[in-house]
Amino acid sequence: MTVTATGRTVPDRVGGGPTAAPSATRAPLAMEPGDAAALERAVRAYVDAYFEPDVDAGYAAYSARCKEEVTEAAFAESLKRARDANVDGVRYEMERYAVEEFTGVTAYVTYGVGDEPRFDHRRQQWSREDGEWRYDAC
Repeated sequence: MTVTATGRTVPDRVGGGPTAAPSATRAPLAMEPGDAAALERAVRAYVDAYFEPDVDAGYAAYSARCKEEVTEAAFAESLKRARDANVDGVRYEMERYAVEEFTGVTAYVTYGVGDEPRFDHRRQQWSREDGEWRYDAC
């Protein structure tokens, strides 16, 4: 846990990307079942692309904001590092998944793959753009 400058305690993040403390003035919203399923499909597709590795599919899942911050070449390099770190050649798939917070156009998800906690992500930010969920944890 991390204490912010305002004295709020927020969970530490794993795997990079922005992590925002829950808003003190906005209560989390409930997701509609169809929206929840679409978010899970988007996260699962991103995880699959990441561990394939499939640069085109993974980078296509990035939000417009992330594409401004991270080039496709830099993303490809991160996939190469992940592939090289996978010395056992295991095909990782998302096995654990939860939506931690949803605010309408932004969701924070926690997920894990296999028995490899180094690939787990907590409160990874996803944003809805043009009706599609996009990875926004750049």
